[in-house]
Amino acid sequence: MEIDRTLDTNGWPERYFAVIFTAQRSLSGDDIYDMTTDRMVLLAQRQPGFLGVESVRGDDGIGITVSYWVDRAAIANWRQHAEHLAAQALGRQEFYDWYRIRVAEVVSERGFIAANIVENSEPEQES
Repeated sequence: MEIDRTLDTNGWPERYFAVIFTAQRSLSGDDIYDMTTDRMVLLAQRQPGFLGVESVRGDDGIGITVSYWVDRAAIANWRQHAEHLAAQALGRQEFYDWYRIRVAEVVSERGFIAANIVENSEPEQES
């Protein structure tokens, strides 16, 4: 399948891929976890084909991290990165009770940014 490489307004391809990592944190290794995740984000940002990342974690320890990539080859290369492989093994041993990884192709995107609203709009004065 041919992928359209036309860029949208944020400089990303019109179609791209998302790796959705959903996990339940264990009760161990908080300091090492934070250092490891920071390092993995830094390394991922340096990988060819990396577009961005979003992450959130609830008080219950369940978190979702979505990384965005130009194509499946970029995802495969990241998955096999030596330091990333070591972090994956550490995650299974120390950081997670369970996790699930999904890969999806993003074919459409919409958004809203409140900062684009006109500021200081005043109501019309009655005459």
